[in-house]
Amino acid sequence: MKIPFFSKKEKKEYFLGIFLKESQGIVMIFLRENDHLELLDREKFNYTNGWENLTNDVDESLYKLEKNLEIEINKTIIFVYSHLVDEKIGDIKPVYLQKIKQLTKALDLKPMGYIECYEAVNYYLQNENNSALTAILVEIDKTQVGIFSYIGGKIDSKIVLGRTDNIVADLTEGFEEIKKKNTLPSRIILYDSDNLDDTTTKILSHRWGSDYFIQIPKVDILSEDEVVNGLMKIFGEQIKTSSSTEVPVVETINEVTNFGFIVNEDVGEVKIDQTDTKINILPKTDWKAKAWSIMNKFPAIKINFSGKIFFIVGILIIIFSLFINEYYFHKAELTLYLPSQNINKDINLELEYRTSSSSASFSEAISTTGKQEVGDKARGQVTIHNFDDKEKVFTKGSILTASKLEFILDTDVKVASSSLTADGSAKLPGKNSGTVTASAIGIDGNLSKSQRFSFDGLSSSVYFAVNDSAFSGGTKKQIQTVSKKDQEELKTIIINKAKKEIPSIKVLPNEAIVSALSETNFNKMIYSKEIGEESSKLTLQATVSVTQYLYNKQTFLDKVLVLLKPDVRKEYSLEKEKISYTINKIKKEDSNLLSVNAGVSAKASMKILSDEIKNNIVGKNESKIKEILKSRYKIEGYNLNIGEPLPFLNNYLPFFTKNIIIKNSSL
Repeated sequence: MKIPFFSKKEKKEYFLGIFLKESQGIVMIFLRENDHLELLDREKFNYTNGWENLTNDVDESLYKLEKNLEIEINKTIIFVYSHLVDEKIGDIKPVYLQKIKQLTKALDLKPMGYIECYEAVNYYLQNENNSALTAILVEIDKTQVGIFSYIGGKIDSKIVLGRTDNIVADLTEGFEEIKKKNTLPSRIILYDSDNLDDTTTKILSHRWGSDYFIQIPKVDILSEDEVVNGLMKIFGEQIKTSSSTEVPVVETINEVTNFGFIVNEDVGEVKIDQTDTKINILPKTDWKAKAWSIMNKFPAIKINFSGKIFFIVGILIIIFSLFINEYYFHKAELTLYLPSQNINKDINLELEYRTSSSSASFSEAISTTGKQEVGDKARGQVTIHNFDDKEKVFTKGSILTASKLEFILDTDVKVASSSLTADGSAKLPGKNSGTVTASAIGIDGNLSKSQRFSFDGLSSSVYFAVNDSAFSGGTKKQIQTVSKKDQEELKTIIINKAKKEIPSIKVLPNEAIVSALSETNFNKMIYSKEIGEESSKLTLQATVSVTQYLYNKQTFLDKVLVLLKPDVRKEYSLEKEKISYTINKIKKEDSNLLSVNAGVSAKASMKILSDEIKNNIVGKNESKIKEILKSRYKIEGYNLNIGEPLPFLNNYLPFFTKNIIIKNSSL
């Protein structure tokens, strides 16, 4: 709350956010104006050599952003995954802290502190759902998994484990530790990692024992955009100040060995102890102290009053002070625990959707795996013998066999019929020469001379051939060629690379991506070699487009609310904030609509009239409030928090209804 005559004109202020994970990060530019923080731009980057080149990687991304926005920034907040923080010492692990110190010093940045990502996710979800978070957050990095159990908005367990190829086994190990203290929440939220759809499927398909979850857990995915939004919102809350003085920052990283925000407390003054270089974050000055400080700056005015006038003025000052106190500072928050009705059912509905596409070009090469034998066929000349009484024509292509090898006659050969010797004592064959070529390549066809050849389909005693000289020319060798498998493997490599590297599409507020319908297509493919060509390498140059299908979550909930209305009892009401769902099946229809089957869980609460309750309890003490709520509204449970700086009024509700906030919670 700001008092108009105590307000101070805000100015534009830029902040740099650096979100660091194990092998990649995000550089963000924030603008603070009129106590509102917004994200101007961001640049995602992969570490080129682990944390060794962190300074260069951040500098390159920061240069692009500052060049686009034409600004220079030095006030810096660091966001980290929890496995980078040492719980025992309550600070970033020394090996990472040293790199961050080098980074801020080299780039002349002024660090304000660090925030752990899971706190931002919790803050974001509670603000989005307007209710305390009861769920298990799962933070997945390249080799580490963080598990954070929240019950009623408060952290119950925090476990960081090494990640294996079996995510279910990793989670089981963490869940074992958590369930020793409390029942596991039946909602699991994964965020900010690759292949989350696959991970979700594995978790849902695993048969968890009843000692883990009372009911089948619901698994949700938090997108990178939502995580970044959470980081921005919690940082914006931290830097809000109601002090008239500027918030100082640490001038050099050499003075700092510990920079940490106290999460869920506002940052006001940063105090540096020269004997112990630890940044202490102090709560911000409240409005009363601020007002008193400002009023003390006015010069003293001496006024002489008579006793009666002085008394009257004193009374007026007291009345005015009480009014100011009541109007601005006396506040109360009343949480009513109302009876509820649980509704669980499967629903079918149709939704409009929009598509968003992005594309990029890639080039990849692999070693070929195809094998092929090449070479020449053996050739030679044969003499064909004909013992038949008739002339015989052996046509081109006739097959001759010798030593189990086949040869082909190159041309037509006419051979005369057989004849008798002069004395008639012997039969002489007709003869003629022809050339033959081996059917297959290789040195096996290089036959030695005097081999006997038979003709396919003819009697070898009547027709045969003999080579008078050895055959030659047969060669064979094996070469490496391009196979169909090689081309398909390259396509798979590029598709997987495209899914990771093509820039994320812009998701509008309240939109959700239908991951199951995402499409990855090749717009252009150019292979360096064709199938069967000799080559030891194959390169594919391709342009790939990724198309995502998105729907509006609020529109979805509006439709769900209409479908659930008939199931809500007459004296109960159902709000969209009390509806959760899991998409069971979703597909595109010809009518440009999405056909959705979803499992819905909803909690309807008993109807109450908040304004009427406020009017009946305004200015009442706690004992009277309990009687009013129970007798008039049948409300058994409630929780009351009164913020009142004057001790004699701290058991009474404010005298202005505007200062009473009523929240509903279900039993």
